[in-house]
Amino acid sequence: MTTRVAEVFRRVRWSDGRPVSYRQDRVALGLHLWSLASGFTVTVLWIASSRWAAWWVLIPLSIANGVGFEIVARNRLRRAVLQVEALGSAGQAQVKARLTDPISRLDDYVVQRYNRKAEEFMTRAEMAKASGDQKSEAKCLRLAERHRFWGQWYERTVERYGRFF
Repeated sequence: MTTRVAEVFRRVRWSDGRPVSYRQDRVALGLHLWSLASGFTVTVLWIASSRWAAWWVLIPLSIANGVGFEIVARNRLRRAVLQVEALGSAGQAQVKARLTDPISRLDDYVVQRYNRKAEEFMTRAEMAKASGDQKSEAKCLRLAERHRFWGQWYERTVERYGRFF
């Protein structure tokens, strides 16, 4: 029983014994950071409000929260490592694609959304021009230009720096 418990908290390693970096799985990294942040937050809350009568409730909750997220992060990292080792270099590419694919789709969605809104405002500007409403036309052209700018900015930023996540 104690070996199984110890195995849960043991550091994740490759089959050759090297420790695995959390860069292998960004979700595991996020869970690991959450577990660290929860402990830090409770410590700060305890120091800031030590006169509070029920502060002792926060400490066990924080420990349970931190340990739980750490266990989930390490299990997820272990699964990713097993997958990579089972499939070799193709497995690494597959795991990396699995991790970045939802983010790529989100980036595409954001750019498409800005472009659709820009086109919508251009259509409104044309309708306002046809009706002779110069004030609405100018406003819609301004909004279309703004949406087009932010779509191009987002696209350039993703190309230059990678993902925001």
